[in-house]
Amino acid sequence: MAKTKYIMHQCAYCRRETKMEFVGDQPNVNNDAETVKMWYRCGKCKHTSLLTLSLASQAKKKVQAVAIIREQCTPYSKNKIFTIGEQIYHSDLDDMGRVIRKDKMSNGVHSIVVVFEKLGERKLLENIIEEVVENEAV
Repeated sequence: MAKTKYIMHQCAYCRRETKMEFVGDQPNVNNDAETVKMWYRCGKCKHTSLLTLSLASQAKKKVQAVAIIREQCTPYSKNKIFTIGEQIYHSDLDDMGRVIRKDKMSNGVHSIVVVFEKLGERKLLENIIEEVVENEAV
C-alpha cells in the first residue's frame, strides 16, 4: 500500500478532526492483507496514535475521485468568488484542483482550501477587492 504523508482523522487525545502526519508503520503480524496499521501524529496536539486502515476503503476513495478536466475548470483569480466542489485551474502553479472548504480569516479576508492534483492541499485568497486610490494634487 502506498503511504500518504497526511490524512484527515479525529485525534483520540484532543478529539479534533485534524490533519494527521504519517510517522511510521507497524509490521503486519497476522498476515492480514485487508488492513494496515500505521502511526500518525496529530497536527494540533502532537499526540501519536496507531491507526488501523482498511485497504478496501482506500481503494474506494481512489475510485470515487473524479478526474478533473482542464476545459471544465474555472481560471483562478483572487478577485473571484468560488463555491465548494468547484474545479479551478491556477495558471501560476500550473495545476488543477477542487475547492473543499471556505474560510474567513481573522482580518476579514476570505480564503478557500483547494486540493490540487500535483501540489496537494493549498489555501488561496478569494473575493479580494482592490481599491483605486487617486492622488490629489495640493
